[in-house]
Amino acid sequence: MLRMLLSGLLLLTAGCTATTSLAQHRDAAAAYLRATGAPGVVIGWSEGDGHPRVAAAGTASLATGAPVDRRTIFHMASVTKPLVAAAILQLAERGRLDLDASPTRYLPYFRLADPRFARVTIRQMLNHTSGLPDVEDYEWEHPQTSDAALERWVRGLAGLKLVNDPGAAVQYSNLAYDVLGDVVAKASGMPFERYVRRHVLAPLGMRHSTLLLSEVDRRHLAAPHMPEGGQVRVSAVFPYNRVHAGSSTLYADAPDMLRWARHWAAAPGRGGPRLLSDAGIAAMLRPSAAIDRPDRAQWRPAIGLGWFLLTVEGRAIAFHMGQDVGFTTGMMVEPGTGRAVVAMSNIATEEAGERMFDLCLTTMAAMQAPPPATRSGPYSGR
Repeated sequence: MLRMLLSGLLLLTAGCTATTSLAQHRDAAAAYLRATGAPGVVIGWSEGDGHPRVAAAGTASLATGAPVDRRTIFHMASVTKPLVAAAILQLAERGRLDLDASPTRYLPYFRLADPRFARVTIRQMLNHTSGLPDVEDYEWEHPQTSDAALERWVRGLAGLKLVNDPGAAVQYSNLAYDVLGDVVAKASGMPFERYVRRHVLAPLGMRHSTLLLSEVDRRHLAAPHMPEGGQVRVSAVFPYNRVHAGSSTLYADAPDMLRWARHWAAAPGRGGPRLLSDAGIAAMLRPSAAIDRPDRAQWRPAIGLGWFLLTVEGRAIAFHMGQDVGFTTGMMVEPGTGRAVVAMSNIATEEAGERMFDLCLTTMAAMQAPPPATRSGPYSGR
């Protein structure tokens, strides 16, 4: 994930002064297919004018030949994480949890074989500075699906050790977000997926989105694809396991993801449903830890709470990328402007990941940039 962080930043500095056409976005989608071998891709964008747009190309499954369209549902992989962060911040604003408390306050059975673990906080888990390790085996081949699966998995982590001192450095951890899913469940008193559906997805009108594969309309679900023997084939493994809902298992189409992205791109205080107070939104989008990239220091790479952050030519960008077996995804927003980009494809390779970042960035760059007089530093929620 961090390897992709700044792979194409120079593209943003060459942004257009006028918006591009639907045909140009379709051409960009087709170019992504040619470059990556992906069967299908969808790009959604909002230019701050209240009119979301979607371009699609290719097929949802090589096995069926079904076309990709605006209703095609993708596994969003790590683009799930900002939803988890929003759920945690909601519960904090409602007095149900403390961001600076140990996760063991809510999960007394969560233990690691490391004395430093006592210093880990929920805030550190949100910004990947907890020192918690990453997941080594997602067990996609043997998914767990019961309500008890997540707690059972968390109880099984007791033999692990931290990879860093808590708070010392940004070290990406899917495991931390999976555990945060259990924190949401215990602090709210309901299964994690149900809380997110009621308090995150439903308020924004994300009717086709879910964290539970059993709730997905299979008629619209894209199939995962992987290279095999020099060809791209439908993967025999589908990336779903309920214990990894917190890090990975959002299923959504492009219009729903644009509803989500536009929520974070909107100006503070605007009308419409809000998941958090303006202060809560600002906290998620404010740098909370620097990312060590000396070769890109001029762009101040950082992480907020659930979002990666950049500042390029005065434009503050919040983003998250994702990749699991058979799927590559991305989302970028420019807070305060209404500008947002989402993109999803049904293949997973290193090339697909790097070009997904570039696709999102060039789409963002093509939108009208702010005039020089409004250029500023990192977004602080004001």
